[in-house]
Amino acid sequence: MALRVLFFFLMTASFPAACVSSHARSPDAVALLAFKSTCAGRAAAALGSWTESSDPCSDEWRGITCQRSFSTSSQPRRVRRVVLEGLSLGGEARVLAALTDLPSLSSLSLKNNNFTGSLRDVDISPFAPHLKLLYLSGNGFSGPFPESILRLRHLRRLDLSGNRFSGTIPPEIGHRLRALVTLNLARNSFVGPVPTSLEAMAKLAELDVSGNRLKGHIPKHLTAAFPASSFAGNPELCGAPLRRRCNGQQQRLHAGGHDEGSHGNRKRSHDRWMVVMVMAAVGAAVATLIAAALCAALWLKNRKPTRPSGSSSRTSSMLSQEEETVRFDGCCVEFDVRSLMMGAAEMLGKGAAATTYRVVMGGGGPNEAAAGVDDETAGGEAVVVKRLRRREGATREDERRRRELAREMGSWRHDNIVSLRAFYASAEELLLVFDYVPNGSLHSLLHENRGPARAPLDWQTRLKLAQDAAQGLAYLHGVSSSGSRRHAHRHLTSSNILIDGSGNARVSDFALLQLLVPAPPESALKQQQEDVRGFGVILLEILTGRLPEEDGKPDMARWVRTVVREEWTSEVFDVELLRGRGAEDEMVALLQVALLCAADDPTERPRMAVVARMIEDIRDRGSKRSKYSASPSQAGCSYESSPCVSEDTAKSTTASSS
Repeated sequence: MALRVLFFFLMTASFPAACVSSHARSPDAVALLAFKSTCAGRAAAALGSWTESSDPCSDEWRGITCQRSFSTSSQPRRVRRVVLEGLSLGGEARVLAALTDLPSLSSLSLKNNNFTGSLRDVDISPFAPHLKLLYLSGNGFSGPFPESILRLRHLRRLDLSGNRFSGTIPPEIGHRLRALVTLNLARNSFVGPVPTSLEAMAKLAELDVSGNRLKGHIPKHLTAAFPASSFAGNPELCGAPLRRRCNGQQQRLHAGGHDEGSHGNRKRSHDRWMVVMVMAAVGAAVATLIAAALCAALWLKNRKPTRPSGSSSRTSSMLSQEEETVRFDGCCVEFDVRSLMMGAAEMLGKGAAATTYRVVMGGGGPNEAAAGVDDETAGGEAVVVKRLRRREGATREDERRRRELAREMGSWRHDNIVSLRAFYASAEELLLVFDYVPNGSLHSLLHENRGPARAPLDWQTRLKLAQDAAQGLAYLHGVSSSGSRRHAHRHLTSSNILIDGSGNARVSDFALLQLLVPAPPESALKQQQEDVRGFGVILLEILTGRLPEEDGKPDMARWVRTVVREEWTSEVFDVELLRGRGAEDEMVALLQVALLCAADDPTERPRMAVVARMIEDIRDRGSKRSKYSASPSQAGCSYESSPCVSEDTAKSTTASSS
């Protein structure tokens, strides 16, 4: 009996240690070590952190990301991502079979390595339950399109570009891989037609089959969805969006042309007679006009003027009513058109709405400018003048409304907007005088001079500029909606966010298009919702460092949304931001705000006052270094319940007319 008790005690004492040991090691280590052992090239050095004495999830194995199942938190963490790019790994295609023993794998990237051979006999269908991203580009894989890939029903992105695949693209690919967002088969040796089944991929946003040997007609629905670059480099591929017509089109163009020679001779003879007749008619018309002009000149010369008394005074009165100069608070007292025209002017740009000039008024003149004297030290005042021409077909009522809107714009004052200081209106043009903002735009800070000598724009500066711009736009939306009319920017981009001498962001050109082309009142709310979407795109520029139309992505919000959905959020952020540490939570929070602003449904977009409060909360939580994720939905802040920034803080300014 004593021996039994002793044996039971020893067993229970050793059992917990065994359990801990079994739970400490990930069950995926065996598959990864098997993959390493079959790799050739620099596998030993590149995958040196993969050792039998360590664990892929608890230790830092290169290129491995693990995650515990949300439904069973007691289970060990499993490998979710394998990203081994540009490591000079090599070996036969069958090395991929070792990774199929990773049942929870959702992302696999082996881009830019040296793997070779055919994937025809490699069954990768065990990846089907979870795999969403498969990147095998830049290797030496060959043979036909891997049939087992068609069984990956959850696949979102497939990149097989830059390999040696041959044969036809499976005709049923569009019906089998309906969840695809990206399909890249460029720079291979595929032949045959572009499958019409690709039209069935409702989510397909990126397609590239360039640099192959495809031929035939491009399916109709693909021509409208993708640019010519998606199909370039296939000499026998034809139809839109390529400029190469298909044979059927050429045959139709030349149909009925069997007697082309005789018909052509008759056509050329007929054309010559038509030219002679037209020239004769033009000559007669010109002679008639000249004669009529001479007669009119002689009649006016011999006619005695019978001008009624008082006509001169009425004409000058009409002209004085048509011309108007209006100054607002903060403008120079001596401002008039003459002093504006006498100032040194420099054209800054010409857009669809206006031509923009920088004008220095009241300086020392051209001599000081030539001597290199700075504008401010010379006593001059720099302003920005926007010149708008009168719209063709505009009525007197249109002109009255335009001047009324200009007066309203002159009353808007906020630290984060560019203020209108004065305007001059005549029958032909409208001159708007704004503050001069010296330090360029947010667009130039984010996108210009990217290279080794560039000083990166740090996260705190970007977040401050985002908050400044949000507060300025929220003010403009509020103050321009307080009366009977509501206005919007209608062209909000990062180029219209200017940086002043104190490093503050200021919104410019608000309602400028309204002066040019008035919008109906019922569309004003929709236009403000479009402003919110434009601001969301600006936030994405701040976070990604990318231009909105960069890399063939005309809809940045859609691209970011798909990347985030597929758990590759880190690929979204600008590399300049990733150099810093400690702001990841704030960046993710601002990303959520940006995607909320850029929602496809306009009714789901928050008002700008709410957006400004969200960004303010992110800055506040970041300054306190909160350990919680700075999400707009936390701390009682959401786009439905957040308190609004006051929209009635405008102070009317008195306009003086001269």
